[in-house]
Amino acid sequence: HDFFGIISQLCKEPDLFFIVVGKSKGLSIKNDVAFGLSRVILHFIPLSPLDASSIVEFLEKSLLKTPTQEPVCNVLCSSSFSVNELADSLLECTGGVPGLLTRAVNMLLNYIVARNQPFISKEECLTCMNDYDFRRICAEPFVERILNLDEDRKSVFDILLMMALYRIPFQVDDILTSESFLYDAVTEMGFYRYPIDENTFQILIPKVFVGIFKKDPSISSLEKILLGSLDVEPVDCFFYSKCRVFEGIVALRLVLMLSSKNRNELRELFCQLSPIWKQMKLPINTISPIHYIKSVVSSIETRNESYKSRRTFANTEWNKIIRETLYLETVYIPLDATSHSPDIIFKLQSPVEPKVLTVGVACKGRWKSEGIGWSDIIDEAKKFLYPVYDQVLSSAMDSHHCMLIIVSTKLSLNVSNELGNQSRCYSSGIFIGNDSFKVPDNCELVILCERDVQMLIDEEILSGLERAFIVSHNPTFLNFGLQLLHKVRNSFLSWQ
Repeated sequence: HDFFGIISQLCKEPDLFFIVVGKSKGLSIKNDVAFGLSRVILHFIPLSPLDASSIVEFLEKSLLKTPTQEPVCNVLCSSSFSVNELADSLLECTGGVPGLLTRAVNMLLNYIVARNQPFISKEECLTCMNDYDFRRICAEPFVERILNLDEDRKSVFDILLMMALYRIPFQVDDILTSESFLYDAVTEMGFYRYPIDENTFQILIPKVFVGIFKKDPSISSLEKILLGSLDVEPVDCFFYSKCRVFEGIVALRLVLMLSSKNRNELRELFCQLSPIWKQMKLPINTISPIHYIKSVVSSIETRNESYKSRRTFANTEWNKIIRETLYLETVYIPLDATSHSPDIIFKLQSPVEPKVLTVGVACKGRWKSEGIGWSDIIDEAKKFLYPVYDQVLSSAMDSHHCMLIIVSTKLSLNVSNELGNQSRCYSSGIFIGNDSFKVPDNCELVILCERDVQMLIDEEILSGLERAFIVSHNPTFLNFGLQLLHKVRNSFLSWQ
């Protein structure tokens, strides 16, 4: 109101032309309303986050204020550390947010000038930017408002964290409350909006913010998990992945329920169903963020240049994935959903004997079609249990086991009838699907019935997800609704 009031006083002046540069693109909606037939027109120039190529251009064209006017990239880079790697590092740290980007570059210049030596590798540059003092000084002007939120705004903070992590887009006119727009709440908290199109955005929480939030004593354990997951997520995952809310909810519920010190139905269910789980006595002892793992594609696809650039695993590399990549008691989601791996993967070790269990979870959200049938289940089992057995278990039968869990929102009638409307575990040697698939040695296939899926994810939440995904394969905040996201948040809080 103050902004429009000031400009309204200037409307009597002839031939005025205003350029407003900043994050308040939402003000452009009020242009006609504010001035009617006035000769004054406001032109809004939004400062969208920069991508890697734009950051390279910025580094090459920005000159030091010295007599030599040397390009910034020449000072920061070396023969072993290119400007492209520097741009990738800055994008990883700042998300390309212009204000953060320039602040980070200035801090890096001060660091290099003080030690009189450029960076020699991307790892060295990232180590510098990941230092807590670097993050604190770089982000300080931006995060002060968030650290002083009242309780009502704190719940909104959790919602925004989930929207950023699960890739839930929102539109410029989405309403948060009767008195505020979601767009304005994102701006008020100092977050950034990455444009998908003219009216649709994703919430961008730069990694330089995350370390500051995690140190705040008022941050809840749920917020630490969400922030930690955002912190370890590769930045290209933010720019390229679609909505991952179903897999994300399942992954976080698994972390919270399996690590809970209290008795709960899910752990007891696995002990009842799975002889391996019961024998190995397998709780998760530590709560860690959701991590991301390179996607698994066919060995033929890994020869494709686009897949090489994303650094994928071939489906012939399960030995490397399980033995070298997966950390114990850490839940992973592949960067991209592919047809060659489960949607969630984690590895557990028995506290009573030297045995390891690798668990894959296939999340089958069936929102528009009939439930999954035996052919779908067998396809999931073949792409995970067969290669893991051939490449890993067959040479380590005494120490390695593998389990695939099918989590589906809807089962076909013939699958439900064979299960007897209850969850079931098929152990090694058992045939399923008219004897078309045999569970390999040291493996188990667990199919959760719909009732137990509703125990893992509350029935009201599942119904809300179904309504959202029926509307769109990439639903927005409006499709989910604020009430559903609050229910998801509260379901997480109940397991802290």
